[in-house]
Amino acid sequence: MDKSASEITFNALGVCNFCRQAQREIELVKGLNLASIVSEIKAAGKNKKYDVLIGLSGGADSSYALHSLCQLGLRPLCFTIDNGWNDPKADENIMRLVEGLKVPFYRYTIDVAKFRELQAAFMRAGLPNIEIPTDHILMAATYEMAAKNGIKYVISGGNVATESIMPASWGYTARDLVHIRDVYQKNIGKKLTGLPVCSLLKWNFYHWVKGIKITYLLDYLDYNRAEAVKFLSEKYGFQDYYEKHCESIFTWWFQSYYLFEKFSIDKRKAHLSSLVNSGQMTRQEALNALTASPVYPKIGLETKALQYPKHSHDEYAKDKYDTIARLVRLWKS
Repeated sequence: MDKSASEITFNALGVCNFCRQAQREIELVKGLNLASIVSEIKAAGKNKKYDVLIGLSGGADSSYALHSLCQLGLRPLCFTIDNGWNDPKADENIMRLVEGLKVPFYRYTIDVAKFRELQAAFMRAGLPNIEIPTDHILMAATYEMAAKNGIKYVISGGNVATESIMPASWGYTARDLVHIRDVYQKNIGKKLTGLPVCSLLKWNFYHWVKGIKITYLLDYLDYNRAEAVKFLSEKYGFQDYYEKHCESIFTWWFQSYYLFEKFSIDKRKAHLSSLVNSGQMTRQEALNALTASPVYPKIGLETKALQYPKHSHDEYAKDKYDTIARLVRLWKS
């Protein structure tokens, strides 16, 4: 990690705040009780068709989470979202797992044209996190499906072992629907409709009234990504991407080209630092991996993407505070 993350600080030993936080999180998950959470999930799913809901991206984390929960005797409903950017290899990975484990699977489709329009709005705004549309729709669809099927526990592939570090200054939360609607209206010229969304009020309804919980199953296991990939490859014919979040062609392009070229943000630094902290890679191996520029798929927007407005950190911070103020006003009303 370096000063491309504006909030970075170092202690007297030269260890940065991100690594200190990662170590605290790693210690915390060591105390998680796998038997206890499995028992809770099974109790919540008693007399129901499913125990858990899990979204599949075709990547290693969600794939291994699915395998693990099936081994633990949990009954999943699996789904993936088709937003028009799925890499064919990711779809193959998903189907190999689903067919191999013989679990129910649902392909959640959205209005791809409308989704591309929302992505274009974020790009025209020149914002760092143009993956907000993807992440928000995934969140909205997940809660919608869990509520519809009476499922209390959603299994996420997120984990401390490979995701303990990510600077807040590199992006902005995907939960803020006010922000999403504003970006769309200001850049497209009309109100956003036709896509699954989740307002602050709806999120609270799902969380507090429906009691839907997100559970990071891999944090309850001794998760090692390289070992998981090797196992998945041998058992299911899983195909690895060797980089994180490359199952979506757009996500791969976003983090390896858009952020890197437009904002000088290299997300590999956070991804590799997480692996260093969890002991899955040495610091020198991580530094060696960063000597080459990131590889990205060409989608035909490279020149145009760099021409869109570039926000300074001060302007972006002001945008965030303005959005927070609007959220507070909305909540009070």
